Amino acid sequence: MFPRRILLSVLVCIAALSSNGRSAFSAPEPYAIIASATGKVDVVHAGATRRATFGFTLERGDRVVVAPGANATIYLSDGNVIELAERSTVTIGGRVAPSSKVGPGAGLSGGVYSQVSRFVTGGSRQSGLVALSAMRGGEERTPFLDGPRQTDLLTDRPTFAWRAVEGASRYRVSVSGDQGEVWRRELAANGLEYPADAPALARDADYLWKVEAIGARGPFRDESSVFHVLSEGAASSVRVDLTHIAESAGGANSPATHYLAGSYLSGRGLYLDASAHFEQLGRISPDSPAPHEALGNVYRAIGLMDQAAAEFQRALELTRHP
Repeated sequence: MFPRRILLSVLVCIAALSSNGRSAFSAPEPYAIIASATGKVDVVHAGATRRATFGFTLERGDRVVVAPGANATIYLSDGNVIELAERSTVTIGGRVAPSSKVGPGAGLSGGVYSQVSRFVTGGSRQSGLVALSAMRGGEERTPFLDGPRQTDLLTDRPTFAWRAVEGASRYRVSVSGDQGEVWRRELAANGLEYPADAPALARDADYLWKVEAIGARGPFRDESSVFHVLSEGAASSVRVDLTHIAESAGGANSPATHYLAGSYLSGRGLYLDASAHFEQLGRISPDSPAPHEALGNVYRAIGLMDQAAAEFQRALELTRHP
């Protein structure tokens, strides 16, 4: 049963974050998105001023004001990425200010912006609360498969991870496709890199993987999940887009790159790859609630409700105590 205390804290989190101006998940069709913000960055909309952070959606006419010692990166719907230096101001839909710099990879494809905005505007915390609340009175146990689960994958040799199950001394892992079981292994650890002696998974194919927890009296609990391996062509296209994002947003390890890449991958249903970018963003920007909000929505999308609640709670704490 899902802990009532966590559900209540998520309810508070949703209320607090949603009241913090136009959140990263409120505008249906943003004209631009804040891809990174360091220091005091404000957005003036219809005379009202709101503090901006990763994922803040912008409309035509909004004015972004960057305070001394601050900076920001804005991703525009035309594919351009602009960097705003300290003491600069730009009006969305107007001319780029002289103190701004357009990224060298300017002109990302419309498909990239579409996928980024789909994630940024699509996963409302309100719908997340409904999903979490549905578990409150149910008998469902907390899932123990961490990933890959309910996701597309770029790689044909994924790593599998699950949580330790109380009373289990070993785990039996199996992967099956349309033609039946591909391979199985039994081990004591609660994680497994793709076996070197197993054949790579077929491209553009669906798979089911299963873990059985084994105790003194044999198997006593199991769980399974599905994933899809992208075709080589689709995977190559995604990798090209990720390279362009990095070129446009300040390099492979910039906060803007991780936020945009994670949002793009989430929009494509590549949740496992997306979570890695949001986790790295959290390490780069430990005081920002945005990585935790994003991870919360990723975990909710793949059915890890307890982890989603924990991330939303952390986002609330950082919102209250910046």
